[in-house]
This record gives sequence, structure tokens and C-alpha cells, in this order.
Amino acid sequence: MMKKIFLFTLLVSILYSCSKEDYITYTEKNGLSFTRGGNFPNSDSITYSFATQVVKKEADTLWVPIALTGVAAQVDRPFRISIKPGASAQEGVHFKLMESVFPADSVFFYYPIVLFRTTDLLETSRTFSLTIEENDNFSLGALSTSYYPSIRIRVSDQVMKPTWWGIAEDHYYGNYSNGKYRFMIEVCGIVDFSQGTLNYPQILNYQGLLRAKLQQYEIDHGEPLRDENDNAITI
Repeated sequence: MMKKIFLFTLLVSILYSCSKEDYITYTEKNGLSFTRGGNFPNSDSITYSFATQVVKKEADTLWVPIALTGVAAQVDRPFRISIKPGASAQEGVHFKLMESVFPADSVFFYYPIVLFRTTDLLETSRTFSLTIEENDNFSLGALSTSYYPSIRIRVSDQVMKPTWWGIAEDHYYGNYSNGKYRFMIEVCGIVDFSQGTLNYPQILNYQGLLRAKLQQYEIDHGEPLRDENDNAITI
């Protein structure tokens, strides 16, 4: 019992002896890291295709999430983003980096990158990676499985088989082809036809709409709509 009283008294004495000067404060330079969110919901890379956008456009903006390590400031603070060596995309041709300013009173914001729809993207994809460089305001921030030192962007104007297209989608829509997927997007106005996103009644409705459009195309043109392999598109 006396031992417990002694330990309690010692703990109280230690806590009481602490003053404001003993509190630990963050004094290191603030840091920035890329993180999840916006167009990067799950990883440090993204593949963007103009061909699979519901609304056709000649340019689009990617929103890149950046997180602060440290203390928010009451003023805007410039930071530096640089393009890593080895990019096949060309700045000013395939993309444009916007002004790099971290906003006041913020610990998180979305940095915009403008992508351009160029004719060469019909034949090949272009990639580039970005990293945050140290300046007077910021160093590289915290890193983990959700906070990254760099991000990788791949841009194209080609239809590519989505990762969600599997056995179930083959059953509902037939075997995959790029031409079929492009047709589905144009008719239905969505890009994700997966069983995990759509319920069964929705899948049946889209099946009916797609089949009706294919029938109308054949009536209008005297032959079926064909994909890149010259196969008739069927649903």
C-alpha cells in the first residue's frame, strides 16, 4: 500500500513540475507528400484515357492530392514540383503544370494538372512522374503506404480493357473488345459496367439498350457494327 502511495506521489510531482516551456512543439521545416484522394483514390499512379470519358473533351484536369506534414500557415506558400527524368510525355504538349502554391490555413489540397488530347495518344500512351522538391518553405513530408514521394501519370486516347471486366462481364456483354467497350460508353454514358457496380436490373436495362442500338445501326447501315478485329459487335 505504501509503495502505491509513493508511486502516485512521484507521478503527481513530475506532472506538476512541468511548465509551458516543457511542452514539445513542431519546429522542423514543414513537408509535403502526395497522398490518396481525387484522381488517385488507391495508389500513387493513374492511367487516364480520353477515350473512356463520358463527355468528350480536348483537355481535362487531374486533381492530385497533396498533404502537409507540420503546421498550417496563415499565408500562401509556394512549393516546387519537378518532372522526373525518363518521361515520354512532353510538358506543354501533353500536359501543363499549374502554379505551385500551398494555400493558407490548410493541411491538404488538390493540385491541378491539365492534360491535353493530342493525336499521338491514339497510337501510344505517354507517361510522366512528378516529385516534390525542397525549397525555403517545404521539404519532403511524411512517407508511408498512403503518402508518396512521387506520382506517376499515364495518359492515352485509347480504349483499354478495364481491370473489372471478367467472367461475369463476358457472360452479360459477350467477349471483350476495345470497339465494344467504346460503343458501350458512348451509348450508356457510363464507364463502369461491372457486376460489382451495377445491380442485376441495371445490367438487364443496359443490355436491352445496347442491343436496340446495335439493331438500329444494322438497319441504318445494312451491316452490323464491327470492332477493331472486324468482328460483329454483339451483346
